[in-house]
Amino acid sequence: MKKGFLLALVFTIALAQPILSQTATGLIPRQVLFEASKDEYRIRLSPNGERIYYQKRSDQEGRIFYRDTQRPGKESFLKFEGALINWQLNPLGDIIALTGNPTQKLVIWRTKGDSLQNIPFLTFDRLNILAISPRHPEILLASIISETDSLSGIYKIRTDRTAWEKISDPLPYQKVYYDQELRAKAARHTNDMGGFSILRNDGNKWHECLRFPFDESQFIGGFQDVISVSADGHTIYATDNSQTDKTVLKAISTETGASKLIVADGKADILPFGAMVDTAGRPQMVFSVFGKARRYFPDPSIQSDFEYVDQLLSGNASFAEASTDNRKWLVRKLNGGPTTFFLFDRDRRKLTRLFSDLTDLKNYPVADRQTYTVPTRDGYEVPIQVYLPPGSDADGDGIPQKALPTILYVHGGPWVGVVHWNQWFHTRNFQLLTNRGYAVINVEFRGSTGLGKHFVDLGNLQWGDNMLNDKLDIAEWAVNMGIADDNKMAIWGWSYGGYATGAALSFSPETFACGIAMYAPMDLDAFSRIPFTDSELWRNRVGNPFTEEGSIQLKRQSPQYHIDSIQKPLLLTTGSKDDRVPQKQMDDFAKALEKAEKEVVYFYYPEEGHDYREPGSWISFWAVAEQFLHEYLGGRYQTVGNDLEKGNFKIRYGKDYISTLD
Repeated sequence: MKKGFLLALVFTIALAQPILSQTATGLIPRQVLFEASKDEYRIRLSPNGERIYYQKRSDQEGRIFYRDTQRPGKESFLKFEGALINWQLNPLGDIIALTGNPTQKLVIWRTKGDSLQNIPFLTFDRLNILAISPRHPEILLASIISETDSLSGIYKIRTDRTAWEKISDPLPYQKVYYDQELRAKAARHTNDMGGFSILRNDGNKWHECLRFPFDESQFIGGFQDVISVSADGHTIYATDNSQTDKTVLKAISTETGASKLIVADGKADILPFGAMVDTAGRPQMVFSVFGKARRYFPDPSIQSDFEYVDQLLSGNASFAEASTDNRKWLVRKLNGGPTTFFLFDRDRRKLTRLFSDLTDLKNYPVADRQTYTVPTRDGYEVPIQVYLPPGSDADGDGIPQKALPTILYVHGGPWVGVVHWNQWFHTRNFQLLTNRGYAVINVEFRGSTGLGKHFVDLGNLQWGDNMLNDKLDIAEWAVNMGIADDNKMAIWGWSYGGYATGAALSFSPETFACGIAMYAPMDLDAFSRIPFTDSELWRNRVGNPFTEEGSIQLKRQSPQYHIDSIQKPLLLTTGSKDDRVPQKQMDDFAKALEKAEKEVVYFYYPEEGHDYREPGSWISFWAVAEQFLHEYLGGRYQTVGNDLEKGNFKIRYGKDYISTLD
């Protein structure tokens, strides 16, 4: 760390200290964002739409909590014996639960009369609830694993009396889908291409109907999958891109395998999750994501109601579940902050707020976001989301009243597109930064998933070239739009996003005022030679270090080989137990920066892996990073207090700097 920089930092902090009191400025404490978890999970709507059930991560007493939808402010609970392993609601509104005490057993809570009863069943080591049908509400389909191999298999269990029937041996598939007669009609299974296949059952045997090789979307679960099976078992509804660039929705006959196109989107992949499915097993609504949800309605009868809800929730509505008669919907507001749950009564056209899943933030204003499409220099489009500090956009047009210090966030992967847009693991960081006065741009770029196969292919061998150009085009767009202050922009990310930070400061040294890189590969040639990257996928997408041409390309795109070009300060951090990006990548990069007398702060967490998990690691990281950003962008910061003590980290470079933090 240069001495001049250090003295300037101390002087700046001394001047700022009187006006940066946490109490006086309304700063959201770091512990609120990183120590308080989203408590409610497994949130379910009762079949009649009159109750919301859920568990709490903070509760270890085997309880299921609930709220009556007519009195959402009152919380009650049902107490089970032992740990709750799994549970579902049957069509009668009863709770079928698997508990451990310590022996696993199957129990049922009869909501009429609030009585708990055991379901006598043979001894088992593990049981998984597979299906419950509205046509047969007292029958449970389950798979069991038993010490006695002959007992393992698929069972129909009567919950109204002591009776069960083994209907098959265990099925060798990843997942099986059933119709409302509880017949197995579709399955997903791994194949010899490294990907998976969708199978159909014609009533006599299984047939492969869709076959997919491995692709990058499968790192995040895959975009090709079964959405539902029709109640009569004749039709499989699945997302498929075997013959198309972008994933589409198809209806497939279980008898013949013939398929019919239902929905396609010209911009993005139709996703297999988050669909609305009616009682006949037919998708009523599906969506893609191009910065925000793009919804399609195979059943037009629900479109006006959903669009009305979406309007009430400022375009941030997300469907969760429907009552059996489809007259009441559990919906969520997803706007980059805490998730808020609502009940929508379609008959009364009434939206009732139920609860937020992060009450610790209730006393603080949170940032909303706007979605934009940015043209790239070579004629493509990339979606982005812009988070603005509360109060900075007085007229609500999505542009702040004056250009703001701005941070470009680049996600990891680079193949984890779509799923990170609404993950609190990511968005809590955006809330912290906007609270400190920064605009945050959550960027998308070629090579990522969710926008079709061609968009992924555009990133081939382009990590330091056109993939970087996409970020630079977004930065220029943000300045031209009046969002970002040209002289106060930073770039930040982890994993691939950390690499992108290093690349931006190496290959476009004037664009950003500083950068923050977390557990990032900075020497692509060396990184491409380790077991984690030893695959044709990596060599085709990123580069082949085992050819002369490939090694030259990887070194050309590596920040490690362009230290002299870097002009702006870098904050670096990594975890010693990272099983993807070896710590040596960051060690060597930081050492080279220090040797070249560049401005660098580098600390690492001996017990952290890839993607920090401990709240104290994030709290201590931001205790340093907030003041680092303040120095170059001018935003606010929360004083350190004892937050550095919450993280188990070791300082490699910048010890004097960290010791002077306010």
